[in-house]
Amino acid sequence: MAPNVSTQTATRFIEVDGVRVATRSYGTGQPLLLLNRFRGTMDNWDPALVTSLARERLVIMFDSVGVGESTGEAPASVEPMADFAAAVMRTLNVESTDVLGWSIGGFVAQVLALKAPQLVRKLVLAATTAPAGAPEVTWSPAWLETASRPRPSVETAMSLFYTDTPSSRTVGGASFARMPYPPASFVTPAAMAAQAQALTRFANDDDRWYGRLKEITTPTFIANGDRDGLFPAVGSAVLAREIPTSRLAIYPDSGHGFLFQYADRSSEDVLRFLNEA
Repeated sequence: MAPNVSTQTATRFIEVDGVRVATRSYGTGQPLLLLNRFRGTMDNWDPALVTSLARERLVIMFDSVGVGESTGEAPASVEPMADFAAAVMRTLNVESTDVLGWSIGGFVAQVLALKAPQLVRKLVLAATTAPAGAPEVTWSPAWLETASRPRPSVETAMSLFYTDTPSSRTVGGASFARMPYPPASFVTPAAMAAQAQALTRFANDDDRWYGRLKEITTPTFIANGDRDGLFPAVGSAVLAREIPTSRLAIYPDSGHGFLFQYADRSSEDVLRFLNEA
């Protein structure tokens, strides 16, 4: 039986490059590192998804530098976020791990796989996109303004993560009900501003990562909802085209939160991919 993450409240703090970093882990087995979304803390992962993944993996999550319960200053570009994730892994004595990056966490995961391929065994890119470098890759920064409102609300998150159908909204409401509220810590306005700048730089390919996607040799599973209004599914298709050893899955009637809307199905798909020889 997998651990019930809602009852496991222990947060472990580690020291990484002078930063006090909040971490949690669930389950046993091959490590699976989770990289979070814009404005996301450890409490923003759906316990249903984490519990399902922890049946077969040691699921590791952390608040990145300057985010949530971790100290320090959030960087304004993705590359130092990836470098910090690698430093967290080394501090935890994780020599090689599977990595799941959701949203901006998918940006971090792409750069991590490029800069430290020896640390990444397999890669899962969820509800994310390729850097702008192909005409198909588009995104609208309008949602970022909505997502950056000072006082987060379930209503706003529902509009960003789920479609407007009753089935999607019902499952989305259940997902938010499983998450602890209030969370252990909120993300500060300064950290949000830095994350927004990092997200925009990467999505616009200001740092020229698009041309390097073909260098990712890590086996990669790319997935998205068919109606993701933040990073449309076409961006996931471009990732699948550019990353040589990749596959693509698109989930119906779902948006940016498809991982939680289809917690059982998506976790099964992820574990099946990770368990393949």
